[in-house]
Amino acid sequence: MVTVRFYTRHGCHLCETAETVLRAERQQKAFHLAVFDIDADPELRDLYNVLVPVTVLPDGEEMHYRVDVERLRRALATS
Repeated sequence: MVTVRFYTRHGCHLCETAETVLRAERQQKAFHLAVFDIDADPELRDLYNVLVPVTVLPDGEEMHYRVDVERLRRALATS
């Protein structure tokens, strides 16, 4: 099963919306969703602080702020 990594933080309304979209897409195509709180790791916070939410597709491509559902579906179809 492929993995989609999701970098988030508490209190981020864009993060909540993006996570809802990702969880809904899991109903259409199974994938493992690995969720990381960037504020729990100083390196992740330095890397993604102003970019959250960040969705990392199976091929390593990143989506910032919002989930492009069509892009996600294409990435999952080719994985």
